Amino acid sequence: MARRIQYDSAAQVLSVEDVAAQCHVEADDLQADLVELVIIPGVIAQAEAKTGAAIRPAVYEEEWPESYGSGHSLDVGQADEVLAVQRVEPDGTLTELQPLPRLRLERGQRESFLHFPLGRPSGRLLIRYHAGADLAAYPGVKQWLLMQAATAHEFRETLVVGTILAELPSHFTDSLLAEITVPPRF
Repeated sequence: MARRIQYDSAAQVLSVEDVAAQCHVEADDLQADLVELVIIPGVIAQAEAKTGAAIRPAVYEEEWPESYGSGHSLDVGQADEVLAVQRVEPDGTLTELQPLPRLRLERGQRESFLHFPLGRPSGRLLIRYHAGADLAAYPGVKQWLLMQAATAHEFRETLVVGTILAELPSHFTDSLLAEITVPPRF
């Protein structure tokens, strides 16, 4: 399983202004810190957990056992660049494969596949890559994020006393994420 190393600090998927427009309020009327530090990261985490794809651009790292051959899929969808390939030596140390072995990253709609045209390097590999959804190409994903952010803003607590909330059918809202959802692997 890949682990996120860090988000791109400059890359923002949603802004406070985007959420304000979705909520039909002025940006100055929102609690900007709540939206920016809690709601937006929360809905991005929801989307990433639901889809298996990177929504906000970030760097990921995953270990490939020797059984993963050339052409195997990366764990996180929407990968767009391989940053480093290292071999895990028997004693646990890492050897940087420099220059980077000749490779080809095949970016599909849902999954990305890493090919080594001249042959996969031997041993356990540690692959570091960048991934992030292109929201211009998948506007439904941005709409899903905005809908979830507006709902989270309106209903900031987990329990609402005396009110029955009816959620939009998940097959409607989740279909907005379908284009980038990584298929199950087993």
